[in-house]
Amino acid sequence: MSVAFQSKRAASKSGVESNSALASSEGAFAVRDLSFTIARGEVLGLVGESGSGKSVTSLALIRLLPYQARVSGEIIFAGGNGGPDSLLELPDENMRLLRGSRIAMIFQEPMTALNPVMRVGDQIAEAILAHDQVSKSEAWQRAVEGMKDVAIPDAERRARDYPHQLSGGMRQRVMIAMAIV
Repeated sequence: MSVAFQSKRAASKSGVESNSALASSEGAFAVRDLSFTIARGEVLGLVGESGSGKSVTSLALIRLLPYQARVSGEIIFAGGNGGPDSLLELPDENMRLLRGSRIAMIFQEPMTALNPVMRVGDQIAEAILAHDQVSKSEAWQRAVEGMKDVAIPDAERRARDYPHQLSGGMRQRVMIAMAIV
């Protein structure tokens, strides 16, 4: 598999820019000639038929493709510390810190993305603890607030539920809360 992103100009003051995206697996192109810019505060939803390359594109943006994937080109992210960064050139540790704190992906199927043996509030708090130096109780409070922000009713109680105890829509909201906290 290979993915290439080419950019001729830096992203706006804060955002993501990708031009001429190309992804192939065993010679078959999954994505061809994709260009977009996401400005600060904007949200981009990728819509398309099954197999059209939505997941490959998203995973390439946040560098979560399988290790054997060959990635080249440029994805510019402006909004980190200082000027624009090429996401493909960031050291792994810097990318890990950026992923989940400044840029995130909400996966299609929350039941496979959520840990079935861990309470949903703990999973959101774990994401907070991975990126911010806060106490466990502060992370828990932020997790509950995140659940309230995405309109999960009775968030304090629901935070103690396991994924299988929530509806599909509620699980999706948990994933959104995890991305925005």
